[in-house]
Amino acid sequence: MLKRSGAGGTGRGRRGRGRDWGPALPEPLRQRRFLIVWAGQSCSQIGSGLAPITLTLAVLKDSGTASDLGLVLGVMFLCEVVSALPGGVWADRLPRNLLMIGAELVRACAQLTAAVQLISGHPSTAVLLVAAGCTGAASGVFQPAAAGLLQSLVPREQLQQANALMGISQRVAALAGPAAATALTLVIGPGWGLVVDAATFLISAATLAALPVSRVTRARQSFATELAQGWREVRRHRWYWTSLIGHALWNLGRCVFFTVGALVVVNSLGGDFAWGMIAQAGAVGALAGALVALRVRTSRPLVVANVCMALGCLPLALIAMHAPAIVIAVATALMNSALGLSSTLWDATVQQRIPPELISRVDSLGWLLSTAMSPAGMALAGVAAAAVGPGTTLYAAAFLVAGSSLGLLAVRSVRTPDAPDPSPTPKEQPAT
Repeated sequence: MLKRSGAGGTGRGRRGRGRDWGPALPEPLRQRRFLIVWAGQSCSQIGSGLAPITLTLAVLKDSGTASDLGLVLGVMFLCEVVSALPGGVWADRLPRNLLMIGAELVRACAQLTAAVQLISGHPSTAVLLVAAGCTGAASGVFQPAAAGLLQSLVPREQLQQANALMGISQRVAALAGPAAATALTLVIGPGWGLVVDAATFLISAATLAALPVSRVTRARQSFATELAQGWREVRRHRWYWTSLIGHALWNLGRCVFFTVGALVVVNSLGGDFAWGMIAQAGAVGALAGALVALRVRTSRPLVVANVCMALGCLPLALIAMHAPAIVIAVATALMNSALGLSSTLWDATVQQRIPPELISRVDSLGWLLSTAMSPAGMALAGVAAAAVGPGTTLYAAAFLVAGSSLGLLAVRSVRTPDAPDPSPTPKEQPAT
């Protein structure tokens, strides 16, 4: 049940006139600052949903090979990884909305540059690589700042719904983006999806500019010292660092789904159509999970999150058993629905338990540590399948996914509903 808003909320008037529509609207949307940021980020997510497909279609149409595309995407991911730690430190040092505005402007300029190259019909791979690197680096700076900003926009008890609303925007964009990007490419031409993406970054920057500028009152120290403070905060919370290990192993197992799993489905269980159906079912399931997260209330969020993550073993095991493609699609939808819920619960828990002046550094370290094994997993999945067979590899990945999630339930602080609040420290105050 959603709580009725307090003073200033939308409910019955003092004299009892009118109908109470309050419970129909999620509480974070009644917070003006969150509503502004959510609207801007929703717009940005739509553009980001267009960009990967637009880039793929445009580059492959120009060169006819996947090597340039792989290089461009690889550079983007590498730059995001490299900039994540500096981004976390800067986001805890500087006004977060100003840092995010700068990142959005860089991403807009980079996407416009790439769009001009693609629209011209003679794109330079070197220019696309520079644009991709700038986009990735700006994303690495943006994400830790966004985690800290969201923490400051709504009350603690509304963080789960706020994260769910952000997740809904992301999932809707993931569903609509590929079709819209394909339509733009076919009707107008390659590159125009990147123009739309750049425009959405500018809209997001404008919404962030509407927020009051905050200043950090704590004394600034060296970059290495502040990064070390973030690392100490990670180590201080057993529930956090043990979960990061579990998430890293989970991501390692899930890599097999996208590599060996896709290969088995395409070769033996229905071809490209079957894999497309499974992928689309996963996107629908992810949206359903974010919607469920708006309503779910639990006193043990990490327990629920880890049980949900364990459901990721189902598609892997079903592919290994050569189950019908439709059954695998249903299991994939269930997996991604559970993942959408668990991601929301995890983000809200972190934002509730980590102090505001450290949240961005902790978030950047958490992202790096939990995804660090994914590139190796992608590369090694095929090697493992060739050595022991696809079925054995899929079963082993299913065991890893389930075991890494359920094993975390043995950690007492994961099962504990509320961790002790950290000692109070200086917080950001609005600038006067």
